[in-house]
Amino acid sequence: MKILPNTWTSKTKLTQNLRDSFYKTRLWEKCRGAVLDRDGYLCQICMQQDEPTPANTVHHIIHLKDDPSKALDEDNLISVCYECHNDLHPEKGFGQSKSKAKSKRIKTFEVNSNPESFW
Repeated sequence: MKILPNTWTSKTKLTQNLRDSFYKTRLWEKCRGAVLDRDGYLCQICMQQDEPTPANTVHHIIHLKDDPSKALDEDNLISVCYECHNDLHPEKGFGQSKSKAKSKRIKTFEVNSNPESFW
């Protein structure tokens, strides 16, 4: 079966099988990579809370099943971490995460001396 997301409209009815197949296409992989690059591979929800966290997922703001025409619309996509994506999809049964794993947060620090003179 050939997946043609560029031909989908807001009225297109997508089966679960068709949605699953979409996420394996080169078009989606290319779009996903562009969104992760645009967002610096950082979770945009965590960034709103000043908690830089690596993003590994791209989320459709308006869900794919609700408007297939936005499948590859980068303005409808944001980079999120695994925990935030689960919070955005409680219908999938993952529930609300209690807290983010500290090991996944990006630690930042300021170097106050010349590293060459340190050694």
